Amino acid sequence: MLNKIHFNRWRTYLMTTNILRKTLIFAAVNTALLGSASVFSQEAKLNPNKELEVISVTSTKRVKSIQSVPLAVTAVSAKDLLENGVTDILSLDSLAPGLKSGVSGSDARPAMRGARTEQVEANDVAIAFYSNGVYRPRHGQALAGFVDLERVEVLRGPQGTLFGRNSFGGAIDVIAKKPELDITEGGMATTFGNYGHLRGEGFFNAALTDDTAVRFTGVREIRDPYVENSFNESAGLKDADMYFLRGQIFTEFNDDVNLNVKVETWQDESNGGGAFGYHILGVPINPATGKTSLSAPLTERIGRDDVCGSNCGRFGAGLDNAATPGLDTAQGVSSNPFTQQFDYQPSRDVSDVSISAELNWSLESVDLKVIAASMDYEETRLTDGDFSTYATTVDGNAIESKTNSLEVQVSSTYESDFEWVAGIYLFSEDLDNAFLNASYGAVTDNAPDTTQPQALQYAPWLNQIQLETRSAAAYFQGNYAFSDDTRGIAGIRYTNDSREWDIYGQNTNDLSTLDFSELEVKDADDDWSKVTWKLGLEHDLTNSQLLYATVSTGFLAGNAQGAFNGENSYDEQTVTAYEVGFKSMLLDNSLRFNASLYYNQYEDLLSTRFQNVGGTAVSFFGNAGEIDAAGLELEIDWQASDALRLGARAAFTDSTYGDFVTPNVFEEGGETINGVDNLLQLDGNEVQLSPKYNITLLASYEFDLGDKGRIVPATSIQLSDSYTTNDLPFSFGTQDSYQKYDASIAWYSADNEWAIRAYVQNAGDELILLRTVRFGGNVAAADYANPRTYGVRIGYNF
Repeated sequence: MLNKIHFNRWRTYLMTTNILRKTLIFAAVNTALLGSASVFSQEAKLNPNKELEVISVTSTKRVKSIQSVPLAVTAVSAKDLLENGVTDILSLDSLAPGLKSGVSGSDARPAMRGARTEQVEANDVAIAFYSNGVYRPRHGQALAGFVDLERVEVLRGPQGTLFGRNSFGGAIDVIAKKPELDITEGGMATTFGNYGHLRGEGFFNAALTDDTAVRFTGVREIRDPYVENSFNESAGLKDADMYFLRGQIFTEFNDDVNLNVKVETWQDESNGGGAFGYHILGVPINPATGKTSLSAPLTERIGRDDVCGSNCGRFGAGLDNAATPGLDTAQGVSSNPFTQQFDYQPSRDVSDVSISAELNWSLESVDLKVIAASMDYEETRLTDGDFSTYATTVDGNAIESKTNSLEVQVSSTYESDFEWVAGIYLFSEDLDNAFLNASYGAVTDNAPDTTQPQALQYAPWLNQIQLETRSAAAYFQGNYAFSDDTRGIAGIRYTNDSREWDIYGQNTNDLSTLDFSELEVKDADDDWSKVTWKLGLEHDLTNSQLLYATVSTGFLAGNAQGAFNGENSYDEQTVTAYEVGFKSMLLDNSLRFNASLYYNQYEDLLSTRFQNVGGTAVSFFGNAGEIDAAGLELEIDWQASDALRLGARAAFTDSTYGDFVTPNVFEEGGETINGVDNLLQLDGNEVQLSPKYNITLLASYEFDLGDKGRIVPATSIQLSDSYTTNDLPFSFGTQDSYQKYDASIAWYSADNEWAIRAYVQNAGDELILLRTVRFGGNVAAADYANPRTYGVRIGYNF
């Protein structure tokens, strides 16, 4: 197994690349510049006895110090989120080693330890997303911003025993601050930034009685688009127009029983980021044959052509509207990913409403926790379907998800060498999902065709899958102390997932409105059951050094293949994970050094396939093959003095496809496998969003100004190796290695009531590719991370 991990390759990286040199230079420069602060503040003296804050986490279903938990988990405090400008999951990967945040259109596509998010729409997530322990099943729900948080926990690797439900590659738990008793306080902040960014946020905590408190949180945010539309100025992409409200009431009935009830609503009416991507790269055409190919150079979309022989650019995003051969000027390809040109104003309407309750009850020898939740999530998004100035088509997606969940946990509290936690978990989701396609005009030879309907008309071939999911699980995990220093770990979970679905077609008698009333498939069903487990050993080398080793399994249940594939379903995906970890607090608790070494084997993973329907391309999924992922992850924090803090997050990854056969989405570039033409064998290729190294270096310094407050500059640099952005080896799908710089400077009043923070994110305006895909018409499309942003945040607490 060890030969899979390729220690020699990692050693070669460190010796032959500039990573180590850049790390040392960065640390030296920051120490020199920030360390000179002693000229201005006598308090900024080296103090090796200065201790780091130790964060408590709930990643083992108990409240424990993060340093005593035998698994790879990163806990990012509210302070660190603010200081590093992390406002949502898309920017979290700079602080969580092994996490890479991708996105396509309005879907989050996180990747972790070789597990990538290849399936969206009605499919389950591969990296589970939680809010205060409540599972959120839809990919779009992960894009809600962070506000008034206690911390964010990132659990790396499958959590198939204690978390289960689709924590296939890992889990992310966003933990909001709860109401506090015996205190009345509040705060508000306003952020002003480029792109017309304006964000107002606030919270208020009030003790109503000695045993009851409430906490209210709110956010309103607007921003002009990052992606400008030079043809229709109101039709830019990646803008902001949202509000978020949270209300909580906490009651402590007595010393043993308390209850917290939380209500949240997130409403978004922005243009969004496109349906499934937004920037057209061109059509990959082999000039020798006129056919599209994986490795061909990109050609601008063409009109009536004498090259392709009707084999490219003829429908969907490549719709042919030009009157003569050659390039279609109304479908030009922009050289700037942040400037586009199309006529239709896109929309993304999101409504996410949830209510949850958490009951904690300390009994004589056990603690009981009950978490119940109900959520209603709706999202409809539409965008220009041909990505041109023609008034022709729109594409999009409509999702409605209603979920209920209940978890009951019992954990031991009595004195014993055996510590355990057990629970049951029930989950239900009623999901309606439909790919959308409509025409709202017609063009012939570059001119409007007034003989065709000009009003919005939905395609008659549309359909909707109505999917019911029911999941039930029971789990048990225990730790047995063989001695004062050594403990064994054993856990098991049984899960049963069942699915039933109907498929309804669009009412062809009225195409002016969405009306899925024509039954196409009735009472299709399938179910999957799985036992997942965990075994491990942990040993205290000293009071502040922990060594552990675990082997665990996880699975992602099968599902319906999609509305256009009737009763067909795909099977479960599985993973077996091996991990060795080391956690330590050194130098009188001023230095935290955590490391984890892992090897994950994934089997029966999904690949995306496309089928051409009604002038566009729709996706479906099938089990395709294997991935082997090995890596080393490091987390380092050093409180070098009272004022100076340095840190590093690093992931070194070797993640490759094993036997993985999938269809080629273009006409050329595949091979014949088992008698089937134009297939791709990905064996040995790098897994998407898995750079061989990804390192973040952090530094901050606190200037003490006495009664004038304090000033805290902070800076970070993220170093990433190149990586691919799709399973398929597209010639246009690789992001080159890059460096991303962030910086801020903050002033805090002496009484901590006022704070002013100026910031810049992606200071070098690095162009970072996150996803590539093939759209209808054999068009290559891409999605990118945010450009350079800067602004000022002014906050007041009372």
